[in-house]
Parts: sequence; structure tokens; C-alpha cells
Amino acid sequence: MRKIQILLMALFVINGLKAQEDAKKIRVSEFHVQNGIVFNSGQHFGLADYKTLAPNSELLANDLSTFQGNDYFIFNGPTSSSYQTIQLGLTFKSNPNPLWRIGISHISLGDISKGFSKSTVVPYDTLTSSQTGQQYFLDSTYSENYNMNYSSQQLRLETSLIYRTNPENRWSVYAGIGLSFGLSYNASTRIDYNSYSYSSSYDQSYDYSNLGQDKREYFENKSNWSTSVFVPMGIDFRLGKKREFWKRLHLYHEMKPSITYTTIPEVKRLTNVNIVNSLGLKVSF
Repeated sequence: MRKIQILLMALFVINGLKAQEDAKKIRVSEFHVQNGIVFNSGQHFGLADYKTLAPNSELLANDLSTFQGNDYFIFNGPTSSSYQTIQLGLTFKSNPNPLWRIGISHISLGDISKGFSKSTVVPYDTLTSSQTGQQYFLDSTYSENYNMNYSSQQLRLETSLIYRTNPENRWSVYAGIGLSFGLSYNASTRIDYNSYSYSSSYDQSYDYSNLGQDKREYFENKSNWSTSVFVPMGIDFRLGKKREFWKRLHLYHEMKPSITYTTIPEVKRLTNVNIVNSLGLKVSF
């Protein structure tokens, strides 16, 4: 029994020494800061989803069967949200490839929105020209609008493995594979209602009037989480060739085509294809 214990202890010490030796081969060689925009494909919820996200909504308890639904794509149009990240770059002392980047990123998941509207047109007056006898019909339009919006912010752990051309050159290019995992905060649903009327006149102008019935409701939601697989690719420019300070500074442009799986606990899982377009500053050591 004692021989087995000694053998196990010896194996433990050998493995520990080997781990220390391997650790000496890896060093922190870079510091990265990025800021950019995420371009997204559209996602939408149905009315039933918003009723689940806002279960005590008085506005959504109203009958919307006669309203026309409109899907607004994610992020206030089919496009963008913000992206920021801070990362460290690790390399093997014997070889600058591959570069292992690891850090924390922040992303605004933006808005997933839907609207319902209804307009009622009522003729309210007729004008007759005393000279030509031509008649002008004046209409009054009454409009109601419901707008639903789900949004959240997310912090992510992000890592990627990068292969690049010679980083000592003035210009270099790179590409790799990456993975991120995020958990949201400030997940919420907002419900808005507004109504107004406007009247037409014979000269085709309109007189708008807010009816003063605007309402807004807020609901806090559970944290969502997401996993993203992406392909980072970019071009790097080293600012200096002679002075040591400028030689350590790099500007680069990076794009990350991504597939993101987001789980919203109250509703469902969303699959979203997006592209991160960012500018970065790198300090090499």
C-alpha cells in the first residue's frame, strides 16, 4: 500500500513539474481592446410570446383581433447593436502561431419588437365650391397603436484561436475560430399604447391631434443566455517601424461572421446569424 502511495505521489510531482514547464512556454504577449457594431438577421415574437413575457399586462388584455400586426426586426431595424471587448493574447514562446485570445465582451442584444395598429376613417364634412360646384370630402381618421419590445444587455466570456502571417511585419492578416458564452442583465419587456386622430382638408393638409391616452408598461424578465460560434478574420497594421513604443501599438479591423443561439427562459430559443464589424487597438509585449 505504501509503495502505491509513493508511486502516486511521484506521478503527481512529475505531472506538476511538467505543468510548470509547459506553463513557462506560454506567455501573455498582447492586450486587445475592440469596439464595434453587430449586424443581425431579423427575429420576431408573436403576440402570445409577449403575453408570456408580460403576464400581468393590462394593455395586452385588450382585444387585438381587429388590429393589423407588424413585425419590427431585431435592433430597431434589421441591423445593429453595439459590441465591446477586452482580451489578452497568449502565445507559445517558440512560435507566434497560434495566438490564443481570451477575454470579456459586452453586447447589447437590442430590441425584438412587434406592433399592432388600427385606423378608422370617418367622413365628417363635405365642402362645395360656390364657383364650380365641385365637392370636397373631409375625413377624420382615428388611429390606435400597440408596440411591444423585448431587450437585454449581455456579458460574455470570449475565446478564440488565431492563425496569422508574420506579426512582426508592418501589415499582417489573420483568421481563426472562436466561441463565446454570455449571460444577460436588464432583460425587460416594454408595452406602449398611443392613440391620435387627424383630419384632412380640401388643400390636402392634415391636422393631427394626440388624444392624451398614451400608456406604458414595464416588466422585468429572467436572464437569458447565449452561445456563439464565430470566425474572426482581419487585417493588422503596426504603427511604428523604429521607435519601440510605436512598434508595440497595432490598429486592426476585424469581422466575425457568427451563429448565435439565445435561450429566453420564458419563451423559446432563437438562432441568429450575425456579423461583428469592429476596430481594435492592440499592445504587444
